[in-house]
Amino acid sequence: MKKICAIIFCFLLPASFAAALTLTEQRELYTQAAVLQKQGLWPQAAQKAKLVPQYPLHYLLDYQKIKNNFSQDSLTEVETFIKHNTRHKLSNDLQREYLYYLAKNSYWSEFLAFYPQLPNSTALKCYHFQARMAQGEAHTIWPEVKKVWLTGYSLNNACDNVFKHYLDNKKISQSLIWQRLQLAYLKNQSSLIAYLITLMDDSHKLPAKQLYQLNKDPGRLLNSTLFNNRQQSHYALLLPSIKRLARKDIDLGMQAYSRYDKKIEFKPVEKVNLKKYFISRILIDDKIELFPWLDKELADLKDAALIERRIRYAIRLDNWADIEYWLQQLPAEQQQQSKWLYWQARVLENQQQQKKAEALYQKLAGQRTYYGFLAAQKLNLDYQLNAQIVTDKLQSLDHLHAQLAHIEELYVQRHMKLLKREWDALLKSQDIELQKQLGLYAYNKGWAHLSVLASIRSKSWDALTIRFPEVKSKLFAANADKYQLEPSYIYAITRQESAFDEFAHSPAGARGYMQLMPGTASETARKIGLQDYKQKSQLTEAQINLQLGSAYFTMLLERYQGNRILATAAYNAGPYRVDRWQSSNNSETAQGLTMDSWIESIPYKETRRYVKNVLAYNVIYQHILDKPLEFLNAEERKARF
Repeated sequence: MKKICAIIFCFLLPASFAAALTLTEQRELYTQAAVLQKQGLWPQAAQKAKLVPQYPLHYLLDYQKIKNNFSQDSLTEVETFIKHNTRHKLSNDLQREYLYYLAKNSYWSEFLAFYPQLPNSTALKCYHFQARMAQGEAHTIWPEVKKVWLTGYSLNNACDNVFKHYLDNKKISQSLIWQRLQLAYLKNQSSLIAYLITLMDDSHKLPAKQLYQLNKDPGRLLNSTLFNNRQQSHYALLLPSIKRLARKDIDLGMQAYSRYDKKIEFKPVEKVNLKKYFISRILIDDKIELFPWLDKELADLKDAALIERRIRYAIRLDNWADIEYWLQQLPAEQQQQSKWLYWQARVLENQQQQKKAEALYQKLAGQRTYYGFLAAQKLNLDYQLNAQIVTDKLQSLDHLHAQLAHIEELYVQRHMKLLKREWDALLKSQDIELQKQLGLYAYNKGWAHLSVLASIRSKSWDALTIRFPEVKSKLFAANADKYQLEPSYIYAITRQESAFDEFAHSPAGARGYMQLMPGTASETARKIGLQDYKQKSQLTEAQINLQLGSAYFTMLLERYQGNRILATAAYNAGPYRVDRWQSSNNSETAQGLTMDSWIESIPYKETRRYVKNVLAYNVIYQHILDKPLEFLNAEERKARF
């Protein structure tokens, strides 16, 4: 009897032991287990994992164990994990990773047993095809293979064996090879074009080689024999070829258009298509000598997006007659947009029609936007923040207790990529009111980035607390003081750059709160003597990132003699581009542009939006930090750019 009791006691020990552990102790044991897994000490890691079966992240230990110990016989284990963790994003990851494992080991029957349907990713589709071919179903899957073949891009190596089979059996015909070559031409994929030519018979090779040469040198279009009539199978490539030539040289592009229009005569829709492209290129390339043609055609086309670009060009040239004219060419609905109401007011102001201008400014001054703040400042009115409070109803989240406990542990353990995926999934599954409550919950927890994400998902544009959280106030204040900056402005830049995601990592390589490129960070650290900065991974540390970001912005301010507008644009687009824009403006306008004109004429849409947002966010953070509200200072209002 004693022996039986002892056995029962030992069996129950892990569960009872786990129940006695504090959350802090469970976190520590989880961390120890995760470290052991990274070291490949799986039995020891399993022993630690057994001690915390109820810890919210225990499934991550299971995931790592299964993933790193895949075998041909893991099917049941993988399916069990997915079944018990359907609400966790990693279940999808494990499914995908096991499919890749099975495919790379040619376990085709297991592959289809595990996932019989056609996957979404191209690589897995091709593995699916290989599995079906291994079972003698090559004929059945041909329609789906054909769809994958017809792309203008090179495909994953997983598709090579599949395509070889259908090429060898002539199922991929010369017609299909030619179709894909045309798609590759449209996508400017010269290497793929060269490969496809090797698959062609002699009857197709000559025009294919001509297309290859035309892809390499668009100027050949002027003397090409490729396009003689609409009946040719590759006629559809003529318009893209003219556009490609126009991108290289707008004059040659328009010359080619004229030549082929006489030879073939374009349809009205084709003419409109090409003319819109020419107008865009003329504006981009600053071909002012072509503006008489542009203005005539644009007046007929009445394309709203191009008219907006033409207005900005007129603003850049400080040409008020053109600004007024093209504003009037906008569709009535667009004329009522804030940005164009503001410029209508500026036109009236320039014509000394002050009362009419003030009436338009009055319409804008109540808005919490860049244009609203500009208008309010012109009228010497208080800025309108129009803030709404998210009423605390956090008890409405009681049914999400388990999910929120899971989110908290992801945050504590710094699983930041997974955290954002799980948070977004949680937000998506709730209605707008609960999304707002989740935003408030995140704000109260100090999860600034998650708070911002909730405000965006719920479209709570007026909920300033959760949309513009005050984060690490002492750290922001200390760096602002050290580099003689306004804390609100550093908050504004950080909010625009990363929305307070410490671990943000852009496709270009920028990292952390203030989205610093590693090269910029290293150079800034050298200049300020920050010896603690050793490697780019440190850019996810708030203290390092904010110090380097603040120091770099101060350097930009020094470069531009304290001009926040130029420094802010340079923080986004780089100082060399801003210098080029400045040089261009200086050569085109006698006395330079006013601040609002310079911002409106920034060539890059991203930078133009960036500067406007940072200036507006600065006012919002002045309000949040209980500082005096000032949109533009006196020098900025009088400055010429």
